[in-house]
Amino acid sequence: MSALQQVILHPYLSQLLRFWSTTVGRDKTYRAIQYAARFLAWYEYRKGATKETVARLNALKSQLGLSRKLMRVGKFLEHFQAALKATTIQDPVVSYAAIGRQLGYGAYLILDTLQWIHGAKVYTFEAATYQKISKNASRFWLTGLTFSLLSGSYKTYVLNQRAAAARKPRATAEKEAERKIEINQIATEQAAVRYQMTQDALDWVIPATGADILGLDEGVLGLAGFVSSLMGARTQWRAVNGPAGAKK
Repeated sequence: MSALQQVILHPYLSQLLRFWSTTVGRDKTYRAIQYAARFLAWYEYRKGATKETVARLNALKSQLGLSRKLMRVGKFLEHFQAALKATTIQDPVVSYAAIGRQLGYGAYLILDTLQWIHGAKVYTFEAATYQKISKNASRFWLTGLTFSLLSGSYKTYVLNQRAAAARKPRATAEKEAERKIEINQIATEQAAVRYQMTQDALDWVIPATGADILGLDEGVLGLAGFVSSLMGARTQWRAVNGPAGAKK
């Protein structure tokens, strides 16, 4: 078998193609490159690079951002549907947080579509109108992320309570075995919640800056978006290829 055949038929390439065959996989890849370009544009400018270098990085960031907006057109309907489904969740705190998160994301994506329409020059808004659209998009994205963080905090509290109860010894050997399984399950859930909260917290600073709540520079925003994109890509990779595939 030739070297080219070995590369084409390599299991990792098959996993990568499987990952890229999903919309989320492609979006996370584009997003990571977009925010890496955002950070590098800031870094190169600070380092005194040529205007052409900085302009190329900014163009890459802008074009990928516009492409991702096109991929999200119509996605607001998924979030509104998810908000409706969240009304059936038994725990009222989790239910209200999920509804708030989904409605926030849905409203953000409607405005995100308007931003794509402007960026693609399908229709050009006045500068003041576009600025309002952009700022309100950041506010709704921030709202969704805030509800997600509140939900994560509540889930952390509930899981800690469950973990404390599970640490108490059981009367029989069978119950002890069940207790150990329960402890492992709780630990897995806690790790998943912490991971999602870390990703949400990194993303939170981006719309918070866009909504003029924070005043972070492009370097910090680029790094935050890049890391959260890699975290999201890892989650999608594991969903597509399984935990074993993630370790290869």
